[in-house]
Amino acid sequence: MIQSGAIQQVLDDSSFQEAIADLKKMHIEMICNSEADEERVREIAYMRITTLNEIMGHLESLAANKKINDNKWKI
Repeated sequence: MIQSGAIQQVLDDSSFQEAIADLKKMHIEMICNSEADEERVREIAYMRITTLNEIMGHLESLAANKKINDNKWKI
């Protein structure tokens, strides 16, 4: 079972946040520093950034499930 509290701790960890930011920055720099004919390099870097964003979004939604469940009406 997924523990949303543990996921939230990971998301709140400054080292994790810095690592994700560094990865995004590295791939953005790959795009910016690519040559005009290096389309594939830019495509791959873009896909990696998109993947990071999707992973972060998924983790954030898992962490939010606890907040959502805590705020549900209890009958």
